[in-house]
Amino acid sequence: MFLEGLLNPDVERLWELQTVLSQLGDREKQLTSKPESFAAIDREWQTANDEMTRLQQTIEQLSKERRRIEGELTDHQEVLKRYQGQLMQVKNQQQYAAAWKEIDAARKQVKELEDADLKTMGEIEALQSDLDQRSVSSTDLKSRWDEAHDAWQHSLGDLRAEAAQLKQRSAAIEAQLPERLKREFHQIFKQRQNIAVARVVNDSCSACRTRIRPALFQQLKRGELVRCEGCNRVLYLEGPPS
Repeated sequence: MFLEGLLNPDVERLWELQTVLSQLGDREKQLTSKPESFAAIDREWQTANDEMTRLQQTIEQLSKERRRIEGELTDHQEVLKRYQGQLMQVKNQQQYAAAWKEIDAARKQVKELEDADLKTMGEIEALQSDLDQRSVSSTDLKSRWDEAHDAWQHSLGDLRAEAAQLKQRSAAIEAQLPERLKREFHQIFKQRQNIAVARVVNDSCSACRTRIRPALFQQLKRGELVRCEGCNRVLYLEGPPS
């Protein structure tokens, strides 16, 4: 049956393109997959770096809060000075008592803000000390990460070369295809788990197992482009062995 079939040049190109793109996908996956020798130290470095980032962000938040507190403290100190100055201008005991009440309230607010400022400053200093220690201790870890990363990237040289060659090959094949057929191929390739062209095996589509009707099979044998009625993939009828 297969020996009688005629090869459709476009389908042959689609089959080759699919093969090349599948190989390219494998190479690209290998290029992005971290080997365990690097993944272990990468996890350690990311954990250390995340913690340092968290500490830095907390320090920045507390510094912002401290600036707010210091701004309020300055305002309340000015208010306290004004009340203290007004104390000398009171004319009776009632005004004197009221002035002292205002002064006491202002002093209390100033004291609370001073305490809050000292507390925030202490927290910042403690966090900064922790961050500095982590930065120093992470220097060796970063050096080991750089070394492991460089070794991994160096080992990918052959894979990158293969990927580049496969990209060139796929581009050359696509250049020989009609534009519409190329678009349809990529659409199906993307939607159908990277299988846009399915081999015919035992009179059926190898991808979805739909049996091919005799009339469609005759079209295939005449070298026509035929789609599977089950999955819409392009059917590939293997030609006679060379």
